[in-house]
Amino acid sequence: MLLKTIGIRRSQKIMSHFKHHNHFKTKKAIHAYRFPFVCFACRKSFKLPESEATRFCPQCRKPMEMLSRKFAAPPARNKVQWKKVEFLVRNGFRFYSVFETIETGVMEGVNYPSTFQDALVFVEKYKSQVWPPESE
Repeated sequence: MLLKTIGIRRSQKIMSHFKHHNHFKTKKAIHAYRFPFVCFACRKSFKLPESEATRFCPQCRKPMEMLSRKFAAPPARNKVQWKKVEFLVRNGFRFYSVFETIETGVMEGVNYPSTFQDALVFVEKYKSQVWPPESE
């Protein structure tokens, strides 16, 4: 009763017993960022909260791939661009930043390729920057 009158929620009182309660992720923090999950069968992208579990396409029920927040999906009717995106993802490029060394200690960001032919060269040139690194 006293807790209600001073405006403290019961959950705040319980969490205050733990020394590092501020470090626990809240439900709001978990859902704060949405990542694009793409379905190559449907050629669609859905922005959903990050998940370790495999997500399935709501339309075709096939597994989807999570990409970087920088990814911008091409129109579903553009099959050539979707083929390029699928090729890049299958080779480990999930639209995270890729860098090129200009001189010793200086790196510059590289744009992702705009055509499938450029993607072939891009994969060969920057395969050392695949994320996460493939286990050997």
